[in-house]
Amino acid sequence: MKSVVKSLPDRATGWLARAVIVFLYVPIVVVVVLSFNGSDVTYKWAGFSTRWYGVLAGDTDLLSALRISAEVGVASATLATAGGLLAAMGMARLGRRFRVAFSGGLFLPLVIPEIVLGVALLAVFGTLRADLGLTTLVLGHLVVTLPYAALIVLGAHGALDPALDEAAADLGCNAWQGFRRVTLPLLRQALVAAWLLCFTISFGNIVMSTFTSGVGTTTLPLRVYSLLKGGLTPEINALGTLLVLFTFLIVLGAGLRQMRRILVGGDRTPG
Repeated sequence: MKSVVKSLPDRATGWLARAVIVFLYVPIVVVVVLSFNGSDVTYKWAGFSTRWYGVLAGDTDLLSALRISAEVGVASATLATAGGLLAAMGMARLGRRFRVAFSGGLFLPLVIPEIVLGVALLAVFGTLRADLGLTTLVLGHLVVTLPYAALIVLGAHGALDPALDEAAADLGCNAWQGFRRVTLPLLRQALVAAWLLCFTISFGNIVMSTFTSGVGTTTLPLRVYSLLKGGLTPEINALGTLLVLFTFLIVLGAGLRQMRRILVGGDRTPG
């Protein structure tokens, strides 16, 4: 009887985990299945068809929005990761009081509603009489992504041994050589994680893009949102399927690379 009572929480936890997995992955499966729907509407199945992938290939407006989202995502993620690295290295050299003040200002966008940041940036661009376009879009996404990159890189940089810089200097490295040969390799995984997270946030951003995009710089989320007025077609599901496949290949590649590194490290471990 006691064993049955003890197993109830384990069973409940297992069923809860299964329910969470189903809740997360069923929408993805539905998107993939409906991308092969031959009907003109998503809610009615009319047989298997791949024609929506052909329609997607000929939709220049949607592909242009995809290209703009990719360009803005790459630019903002790269700038945010570089800024996060510089912020982490700068904060390591500040006193405790200045470090707290600097980190508070750096992470402030995380607690401010994004719509407030968007309105504020739009007011700044209007005051400067700057034309809304690709540059303002990247700057807007940079405000959103920089705190996340700094948070990841700052945690990884804080875990490094402070004596590494002194050891590199004792071995004849100057400041740049010590950074390139010691600090940067140790932070490589954190930088990659920060870049991927920032790219994901930028690619799916819609609030900041609404305020900072201009004519000819409509991002993919804004384009999809505008299509809601006329009703979504399985073409959007086809695009979502390709994005899911692309993400899966990236995750699979990163996982295989990490597994290969672990196996190689295990082979080098003396028995």
